Amino acid sequence: MQKFIVSPKYKNFQKNFKQMVENFDSYSEVLGNPERNVIKKIPFQEGYIAIKSFKKPHWVNKIAYKYLRKSKARRSYEHGLQLLQLGILNPEPMAYIENSDFFGITSSYYICQYTPYDFTIREIYDQPDSYLAVQAYARFSAYVHSKGVYIKDNTPGNTLVQRNNQEYNMYLVDLNRMEFHENLSFEVKMKSLSNNIKEQPFLDIFMEEYSKVSGYPLSEVRERMFHYQQIFNRKIESKARLKKRLKKLMGKKI
Repeated sequence: MQKFIVSPKYKNFQKNFKQMVENFDSYSEVLGNPERNVIKKIPFQEGYIAIKSFKKPHWVNKIAYKYLRKSKARRSYEHGLQLLQLGILNPEPMAYIENSDFFGITSSYYICQYTPYDFTIREIYDQPDSYLAVQAYARFSAYVHSKGVYIKDNTPGNTLVQRNNQEYNMYLVDLNRMEFHENLSFEVKMKSLSNNIKEQPFLDIFMEEYSKVSGYPLSEVRERMFHYQQIFNRKIESKARLKKRLKKLMGKKI
């Protein structure tokens, strides 16, 4: 069984999209790290589209994604449309596909426009205009928060940056893990920033600009961002220690 939802704007290309998904393995240009999900850049009209093939879910999620909650592909598509309505850029959503059997989802795909970019937030420190770029990212983050968007997977690689002289367009990607609210509490906003700008002096630049744009006192922004960064760092360290222990138990060389 297949569920195929296409944006009205691209309804005439439904057959093309279906054919691309069926031939997904034959396309060679892979974007990013294909460890879990695989994203491929595929020629389309005079440009390109990106098709994301989500990792096959284990049996619990296989059932859940069909009967209890939305699949990652569907969430990516719907969240992308919601973000655009809020004035938040992301690669234009075009379609999503869910393949399933009686037991649940077997595979799913998200299709969107391919968006060229100059760097991600992960590479922001290495840019010749890093000071201005960090300020722009602080303004972007404050705007996203002002629209009630809570990004659960707010990692540095999930914001693409296009540079136009000293202007910056920022695009969110990897959209399936986010929530939409009327308002976000200050604590939630600070928590969502725990895994982004960490290096000095860029962190101070970010906090000063975020405080200025959002209206929150700089002292409070600084204290809570440091607090949640420490929590995040402890989680990472704990996971690393656990991984080492597991390797020892399995008799592998560390």
